[in-house]
Amino acid sequence: MSKAIEFREQAAAKFKAAHDLVDGKDPADLSAETEEQFTRIMAEAADLDAKYQKAAQGDEKVGTLRDRMDYYHGKATGNPVNWSAVQMTASEKAKGHTLGDQFVHSEQYEDLRKSGALESDNARFKSEYFRAETKAPGDIIGSGAGPGGALVTPQYIPGVLELPQRPRTVRDLFSNDTTDSDLLSYARQSAFDNAAAPVAQAVSTITGAKPQSSIAWTRVTTPVETIATFMAATRRQLADAGQTRALIDNQLRLMLDLVEEDQLVNGNGTSPNLRGLLNTTGVQTLDYSANASTNALLNLDGFREAKRLVLTGAARARPDGVIVNPVDAAIIDERKDTQNRYLGNGPFGTGPETLWGMPRIESEAVATGKAIVGAFKVGATVFIRQDTAVYVSDSHSDWFVRNLIAVLGERREALAVYFPAAFVYFTLKAWA
Repeated sequence: MSKAIEFREQAAAKFKAAHDLVDGKDPADLSAETEEQFTRIMAEAADLDAKYQKAAQGDEKVGTLRDRMDYYHGKATGNPVNWSAVQMTASEKAKGHTLGDQFVHSEQYEDLRKSGALESDNARFKSEYFRAETKAPGDIIGSGAGPGGALVTPQYIPGVLELPQRPRTVRDLFSNDTTDSDLLSYARQSAFDNAAAPVAQAVSTITGAKPQSSIAWTRVTTPVETIATFMAATRRQLADAGQTRALIDNQLRLMLDLVEEDQLVNGNGTSPNLRGLLNTTGVQTLDYSANASTNALLNLDGFREAKRLVLTGAARARPDGVIVNPVDAAIIDERKDTQNRYLGNGPFGTGPETLWGMPRIESEAVATGKAIVGAFKVGATVFIRQDTAVYVSDSHSDWFVRNLIAVLGERREALAVYFPAAFVYFTLKAWA
């Protein structure tokens, strides 16, 4: 046992001793000696908790004061904590662990399972086929003897099967960083005046002057916003590590990713919404919708023109990505020449999906007939205040008596767009 865990368990023992000292007693009946003893034990517990924090310094699992007090309360009373939170550490991410992996191997989840809170007589089912019913949005409930019946079948299949999901890579286009503040203040480029030129050697006091260039900056302040959702799970489902991992990795995180993707592109900036890329002043536009050309490949030329605008605009940046709607991406992929040969990789190509050398990302966050071409890495950064955190509780509505557990996920972040001119919002001409 590590020194930090040793301090934590000693603190938990002290909190339990204090609890047992006054449990079931009326405060008015406590003697002065008992009150003094209670105060002394609580002080010792607080001191051990402080030692635990110090010994575990840098460990993200230490959590907030509320997290630790919930843990101590559970140890002292024998009742499971109402909320348990867990986040991935940097080292765990580097090892390729998913959030679901980390959650089911966490101390909080292990404590929750050992507490017996996930076991219920109402969750015992016969080996029969149950037709799933939907009692309320998001509820996982079966039509058998109790909640979750549809998840129990004669053949056991571990985990929850994913539905077909859209790609979740828009955030990866941007630079990513962290922040310790709830408010970001940064400089955004608003103009670029390049007067650099060859200058002759000075031959007198009035020759050889160097030309002055200027770059205008605007101070921008943007708040960190929260993206969150929760879903229902049965106690038996949560007790199964495989199903819990799948629930978090395949469903809960996906829900957050999809909303995050839309916010990074379309957020209107009115709290609690992020200010997305398309609602940032200074983003360049390119409109081919009214172009009179009948060339079916005109839009492909438009992507190249958008790339030029990024290269020659005020940001003078090098484009590194294109975002298109899946409908337009399919039309592009299916384009053929007069001999019925695919212009791109075709159905059996294994090369990267690119347009004019730029990686192409498909996303429904961009409307049909629209596209974004940009220098994402240098033009903007997603600042993470709190990466995805998962909470579980039975203290929602009447879920305690229904043997349901609320699984909540949330993340906090902000988008800083340094160079709006590094992005072009391209309106395509209707495909012929």
